[in-house]
Amino acid sequence: MGNLDFMSKFKPEARCIKEFEYWIVCIRKKQATLGDAVILLKRETPSVADMLPEEGAEFPKVIKWYEEVCTKKFGAIKFNYLIMMMKDYFVHYHAFPRYDKGVSLFNMEWTDSDWPGAINFKGGIELTEEKLNEIKNYMTE
Repeated sequence: MGNLDFMSKFKPEARCIKEFEYWIVCIRKKQATLGDAVILLKRETPSVADMLPEEGAEFPKVIKWYEEVCTKKFGAIKFNYLIMMMKDYFVHYHAFPRYDKGVSLFNMEWTDSDWPGAINFKGGIELTEEKLNEIKNYMTE
């Protein structure tokens, strides 16, 4: 994984769902919708404008993988992405699968209470590491 100290807040060593050459996809601790993730550039840079061409070229592959997994495994029908970098000054996207109906998985009932409006990414359920691992492992099966 290399030196990812700058993104330690997102615990990539424990929460990595999939690693690409330039990007890493980590499950979010707080799930606003089932399958929420953070897509992090593996190089510390404070601006999207500073991304290298090869990093930008790989990004659609990352999104394609993420959307296919969330659609197949959870039934997601839309996706929202936020790039804000207000507290964490490095390139990363918050990714939210969206659902028009409830999902029953992992002994829980998941609802997208903001559907069809904009996602409230500050809401959601803060899960235990055990439950996050269960979701993460299901996404990589």
